[in-house]
Amino acid sequence: MKKKNLYSIIITIITIILLIIVLILLFGKNSNNIITEEEALNIALQKANVTRDDATVLSTNKKRNKYEIEFHDSQYEYDVEINMNTGEVIEFEKDVLDGNIIKNEESNKQITLDEAKTIALNHLNLTANDVTFTKNKLDLEHGVSVYELEFFTNDTEYEVDINVYTQEIVRLSKDTINNQNNTNSSNYIGSEKAKEIALNHTNSNSSVIWKKVEFELDNNLAIYELEFYINNVEYNYEINAITGEIIQFEIDNN
Repeated sequence: MKKKNLYSIIITIITIILLIIVLILLFGKNSNNIITEEEALNIALQKANVTRDDATVLSTNKKRNKYEIEFHDSQYEYDVEINMNTGEVIEFEKDVLDGNIIKNEESNKQITLDEAKTIALNHLNLTANDVTFTKNKLDLEHGVSVYELEFFTNDTEYEVDINVYTQEIVRLSKDTINNQNNTNSSNYIGSEKAKEIALNHTNSNSSVIWKKVEFELDNNLAIYELEFYINNVEYNYEINAITGEIIQFEIDNN
């Protein structure tokens, strides 16, 4: 009887040991399938057709089962999400920096930001003196590069998307603005002054990489939304467009 119990214990111990070995092998195999941050960065650079020497990496974050990588070259800023198990690019976004010229790779023609603005204004029978531009951004919509433009007159706010290859207007929307004093663009401090206020608040003399400078009407409150990087640190500001008061700011060191 004692021998049977001893044999049962030995068999149970051996079974547990074998199970542990199998689990170790399985988990070890799975962990080897996860790509490293360095490999993910190389995949992102290859997708953007940017060399390592030409790229400035702003951030590399690991979230759940993906890497989120943000970097820029001399003309564009890139946001890339990569599956850490397969190395697949699951999201790719490309934004123009400071209104650089966009090159049409299909026809070798070039469309500038000013040309895109002219197309939008001509379509709406407006002139540059009639409007205030608040946003210009190069983005990918369903695999097609488009300029996203936002601007307003005294009584209407417009959003226009223009295909950078065909120059076709692919989206147009407009909203009526309540005609109050704070919609008069002559009352605004201007985007350059808003930049100056934000930079002075950081107390930094280092070089700046601007990600976003946008004008918004939030519940009839005119504000400038600013996003920029200094020494790989991200800053976000909201500034009253009339008084220059800093309404909100955030610093992200991650």
